[in-house]
Amino acid sequence: MNIESMDVTSGALEKREAIAKDITTVETMAASIIVTSNEVYSQAGEMLITVKKVKKTIEEYFKPLKTAAYTSWKQICTRENEELEKLTPAINHLNKQMTAWNIEQEKIRKAEEERLRQEAFKAEEERRLVEALQAEKEGNKEEAIAIIEEPVFVPPVIVEKKVPKITGQTLTTTWKWRIKNEKLIPREYLMTDDVMINATVRAQGNKTNIPGIEVYPVSAMRGVRT
Repeated sequence: MNIESMDVTSGALEKREAIAKDITTVETMAASIIVTSNEVYSQAGEMLITVKKVKKTIEEYFKPLKTAAYTSWKQICTRENEELEKLTPAINHLNKQMTAWNIEQEKIRKAEEERLRQEAFKAEEERRLVEALQAEKEGNKEEAIAIIEEPVFVPPVIVEKKVPKITGQTLTTTWKWRIKNEKLIPREYLMTDDVMINATVRAQGNKTNIPGIEVYPVSAMRGVRT
């Protein structure tokens, strides 16, 4: 839906045409002003007031259109949310059930990995013991000691997850945090209090004295809203 179809009030076309004409006029006039004297400076000020009047006219034209569109949008969103909310219990229940199953199966998978790792570790220890005893039997005591003292290494054991994959569904883990002792938090993780700093700078201006903070001016023309 375009603006023209929304605005069917009497005189709408004339309003749009007048606004378009005013915009073109002030654009041209404003662009032609180059301040080189106090007289031209005053002209620029008057021109700025004229531009703001056109701006106000545009805002007044679009305000009822925006209000109507916003009201319709809110009504549609309300109806959509009412229908979606009906599905929330089912979604929450299924998510809870699937999450619990995934977590339980992951515990089982990890336990099996650990069991197989322990078995592999024990088998490797026994193999080395046999090898060391053989070396000692052959009179190679130093080699036997080296075999026994060498750290035991077994390849990582991976047990595949047995939970079926569901299209569009996956178990995700999100890590969150909470403060245990604020005094121990490193400085790089702390935030400045922007609200307090802004209030201090507004009140004290160039006399502001906050360690680590530099105060600087930003100047711009500002007029009374017309």
